[in-house]
Amino acid sequence: MLDKPDEMGRAEKPVVNAEIEEFERSEGVTLPNSLKSFWLSYGSRDLNSKKIFAFKTKVVFPDGKKKKADVNSIAGPGKMIEARQRYIDPLYGNSGERLPAGLYPLTFDAGYGHCLLDLNADTHGRILYIVIKAKTFGDAGYGWDQVGTVAKDFDEFLAGLTPDYL
Repeated sequence: MLDKPDEMGRAEKPVVNAEIEEFERSEGVTLPNSLKSFWLSYGSRDLNSKKIFAFKTKVVFPDGKKKKADVNSIAGPGKMIEARQRYIDPLYGNSGERLPAGLYPLTFDAGYGHCLLDLNADTHGRILYIVIKAKTFGDAGYGWDQVGTVAKDFDEFLAGLTPDYL
């Protein structure tokens, strides 16, 4: 399915090694090999074509509640940096950082829900989920209790995606 173009006939957006290396250099992190392989094979993808790509993923929150989250696109390196900056940089009207350190928006839905790639050394590679709020992460009602777990790594994340029509 990932080899197919979207409903407008657009193919994936290619990602090349230079972009991956620049991401790692500029952010001071190492990306998971499985994500790098995905990007080199399929690029960044818009997955919201109702005919081909409409996916959901399971999320489990710390209180045990579960939900299915929309996964409409998988970002490339540049989009991950841009999205993270939008949520942490005061130039975008943020009163404080709206994302925890080391977490990068990997997927996008129709609103502010994101699967996040964890690039922290002690939890490297896991995939988490959050709906971004217009407040500083850590404020009352917006902290780790609102961060759900999706997968232990990118491979498990991909394997757990289910087409929306099922």
